[in-house]
Amino acid sequence: MTPTATAATGSAFTGSAVAVPPAAAAAPADVPSAAPERTRKVAPYLVDCDCHHQWRQIEDIFPYLPRRYVESIRDFGSMLPKYPYTNVRNNGGGLAYRVDHPIEPDTDLAEFTIEHHLDPYGFDAALLTGSSVYSAAGLPDLDYAAALCRAFNDYTLEHWVAKDPRLLMTIAVPVHAPEEAAAEIERIGPHPAAAAVMMPAGARSPFGNRFYDRIHAAAADQGLPIVTHFGGEGQGPTNAPTAAGFPSYYLEMRMARPQIAQAHSASLICEGVFERYPALRWLFVEVDTWWIPGLLWHFDADWKAVREYTPWVKRPPSEYFREHIRVGTQPLQLPAGKRNAAAFLQWMHAGEVLVYASDFPHWDWDEPTPTAGQFPKELREAVFGGNARELLGLA
Repeated sequence: MTPTATAATGSAFTGSAVAVPPAAAAAPADVPSAAPERTRKVAPYLVDCDCHHQWRQIEDIFPYLPRRYVESIRDFGSMLPKYPYTNVRNNGGGLAYRVDHPIEPDTDLAEFTIEHHLDPYGFDAALLTGSSVYSAAGLPDLDYAAALCRAFNDYTLEHWVAKDPRLLMTIAVPVHAPEEAAAEIERIGPHPAAAAVMMPAGARSPFGNRFYDRIHAAAADQGLPIVTHFGGEGQGPTNAPTAAGFPSYYLEMRMARPQIAQAHSASLICEGVFERYPALRWLFVEVDTWWIPGLLWHFDADWKAVREYTPWVKRPPSEYFREHIRVGTQPLQLPAGKRNAAAFLQWMHAGEVLVYASDFPHWDWDEPTPTAGQFPKELREAVFGGNARELLGLA
């Protein structure tokens, strides 16, 4: 795929939630601004760890579904639980894509992503993080949930991955059906484009729970990290999205994302997942980043006080976190002032923990150039490529 002559120059939202045109975004002199034809890379090896892909309509996966489910969908609809907040238009359909590049009815979404994202910014790899089947965990019919995930994976391979070798896939699995999930990991895992396993954040129990051990083991056996993306919370029989219950508004839901990531992180460490599966790595995306220092300080302090109750947690929790858990940069909130921002990045061990994630092509995606401008030069190679390259096993 040759680079296109059209650069993506639409609005981007930074951590301050203020629209910043990429061409005019503030950045240090050593970070190139968006060029009219092509933006120069912000890192020698550039990886996006949150590049969304999806079907345009559920009929797209009919060729990969058993006939009984196709007929059921035609009669009753998908029955996938709906997201009850005003996040994206069309309930997450194709119209959720960038408003600065209109999507025509016949637009190929994979080619759109290549033309307006991979090529203009010079990405070496992009992890496809889906969204179409995040809410499958809210389906009571486990066989149907598993069939939807299988079909979406096959659709992804044929209609996305096959179009560009830079596109890597997360394997969609029914997180509430561990045996079926493990079978899907074993089926797709050997594919060279399979780079991770997707376990959306909405679940019935935190992800360290031994209920999920079959999924942990299958991912570890295939040498694949697990990705948890915000999504599926409060849909169907999954847990409420906050410890206090169900929010009323979308803004409240956005505030809930760090809570969910902290709960899953604490569970993974307290349940000893990384002791049982020492090679397993975990990536959280679209859950903010500001919570990392506070969680690690609090976690280590409480572990010292009550660690006799979890003797299998043999090291300070911050060590497990730094070794096994990575967090996507989007959305990024840093304190004002270079000195304060640098201190905060040091507190969160950004050079070890963070990976660049754009959330492309959603309305609040983070374009690489202004995002890189928020990091000291010495961290950019690791955050924008090196950490992800190691996490995903890229040559």
